[in-house]
Amino acid sequence: MSRIKGPASAAVLAATLLAGCLESDFPACRGPVATHALGKCVASYHQADYGSGGQVTQALVECDGLASRPGGNVVAIHSVAHGIGLRWLDPHTLEVAVPAGAELQDQRRSDRYSGYPLRYVYRELRAGEPALQGCGLVRSNGD
Repeated sequence: MSRIKGPASAAVLAATLLAGCLESDFPACRGPVATHALGKCVASYHQADYGSGGQVTQALVECDGLASRPGGNVVAIHSVAHGIGLRWLDPHTLEVAVPAGAELQDQRRSDRYSGYPLRYVYRELRAGEPALQGCGLVRSNGD
């Protein structure tokens, strides 16, 4: 099975997800939106099953009211077995919880969107966290 790989494919996926047109072509779902009352950005994760093209779970941020670069990719995992837990620790720091042993692709530690700094801190998902269940996308090939 071929898998989506590398930063270019993640950038294309991020642009497609942010444009809102992914779900019309492939089975996909969006996890809960994480917001911070004082922050300018929200975070969520998306899962998509491209069939023979592979599966991906990707965390994204979207920032409102910024002149350019409204958001982008945080991290991707080439599986839909689990989601990604997201929680704002403060207006500029997003905690990203990922499945134990998952191979992280396109992992970012920080970014700046129109001058608004964001930092990403990572930890493993714990038993009982809702993100372990994913956002409802049925796994198509048992991965």
